[in-house]
Amino acid sequence: MNFILKTKAFVRFYTELAVDNKINLLFTLLFPAVYQLFNSSAIIVNNGNDFIQACIPMIAYIIVSTALNGVTMSIIATRNSGYIKAYYYASGSRWSIYLANLLVQLVIVLVENFAFVISLMILYKFFSISLLINLMLMTIISFSFIALGFNVLFLLKIRASNISIIATTLLIGFLVLFNVSTNISTPNFLKFIMGINPYMFVSLVLRVLLQPNTVVVFSVMVDCIIFSLLGFFGFQFFDLQNRGVKN
Repeated sequence: MNFILKTKAFVRFYTELAVDNKINLLFTLLFPAVYQLFNSSAIIVNNGNDFIQACIPMIAYIIVSTALNGVTMSIIATRNSGYIKAYYYASGSRWSIYLANLLVQLVIVLVENFAFVISLMILYKFFSISLLINLMLMTIISFSFIALGFNVLFLLKIRASNISIIATTLLIGFLVLFNVSTNISTPNFLKFIMGINPYMFVSLVLRVLLQPNTVVVFSVMVDCIIFSLLGFFGFQFFDLQNRGVKN
């Protein structure tokens, strides 16, 4: 069985898993939708920049949440339940497992963000085909690298129940940091974390697509390298045979 056939087989498996997990899909969109509706009365959108400033945090949230919960947490869950162990023995390919889930979740996040952006354009009575296309391109580019970055969680030797707590903390913590002004005085370690914040990465990717400049392109490239390295080492040394630390 070659790599492509292995990946196709795992795509079917993770597609069925995603369809069965409808609650997670709904919750990924529920929080951004409620947030935007709650703040819509205070937001005035006259142009593309207004739309981006008003909506990019929640658009980024959908990307980060899907990457974290749909890819990383899903693989951890299937490993802990024993599914990956069986499939790994049958196929002998760990990266086909990961790539299949990544592709399934990429399609899901594209559908989610497309529906969300269209809804926001209707809500704010602002329509731009070019901006919609760029937001979808931003989703494709940023999602894969962010998902790879979260592979660092595969290296943690902690209780299975604590992984979800860490995931939620990261999801909300990074969102809070994204809204922290870069002008205020912050410790160096916090500046570093803010620099590799996946929400900030999403925003920078969009800036590269809309108004590229050398500094922003360099920052995006550095983040891509960091996320790729974390992704490779995190999954390469992820023990697919072990069901994880039990409660």
